[in-house]
Amino acid sequence: MSDKTQKDIFTLFDRQAKGTISKQQLGDYLRAIGYNPTNALVEQVGEGAGDELSLQEVGSLVSKHQEALEKTTQGKVEDFIKAFQVFDKENTGKVSVGDIRYMLTGLGERLSDAEVDELLKGVEVDADGGIDYRKFIEDVLRQ
Repeated sequence: MSDKTQKDIFTLFDRQAKGTISKQQLGDYLRAIGYNPTNALVEQVGEGAGDELSLQEVGSLVSKHQEALEKTTQGKVEDFIKAFQVFDKENTGKVSVGDIRYMLTGLGERLSDAEVDELLKGVEVDADGGIDYRKFIEDVLRQ
């Protein structure tokens, strides 16, 4: 991603145009520029930094943790599909909304109910309450 694009994205997070973003926005910014860090990695990247971060400071933090951050971009659609297949006992290519909610709120990096509700907005649910998880995964990864 070009420096200009990163600066443009940074500007979106710098709502008060003061040249900084809050440390709490670091994870969202990293995700916006293409990384997919866990909350623990975001904590690690921001460790020791002040409460307000300039674009230059964020760039230094990213450079310092480049190797760990780059590993977070390697999740492939097929890796996620394998996880969903555990819940697809009849091999239909679909899982229930309840199963998706359970996976996202109860396993690994847990999401809040509100975050899951946001992800599920506009998702096609069939008459049996099933969701095509391949399409769901591709849609989420594209966001």
